[in-house]
Amino acid sequence: MGYDFHITRAESWPESEQFPIERREWEAVANAHPELSQDGYFVSSDIGRQPVYTISEEVISFSWGIGRVDISGVFTDKVMEIAENLASQLKATVVGDDE
Repeated sequence: MGYDFHITRAESWPESEQFPIERREWEAVANAHPELSQDGYFVSSDIGRQPVYTISEEVISFSWGIGRVDISGVFTDKVMEIAENLASQLKATVVGDDE
C-alpha cells in the first residue's frame, strides 16, 4: 500500500471538504507554478475529469480531489519543497495519509 500526501486546509485530510481548496484555486496556482506541467487527465466517477500535474524528472503527480490536492509518487526533497510552496500559496498545509 502506498503512502500519499495531501495539500489541505483541514487538520486531517479526510475533513478537507469542510475547509475546501476549490478546484479553480488549485488549477490557477498549479498552472502558474514554473515547475509543474499538466500531464494528462484522470477520470473520477465522483468529480469527473481532472488534470494531473507533474514535475520534470520526478516520479510524482498532483491532482485535485474534493477539497484537497492529492500528491502521489516518490517524495524527494525537491518534491516536498514544491509541495510546501504550493500549500503556502493556497494557505494550506501538506499532511500525510495518517494525519
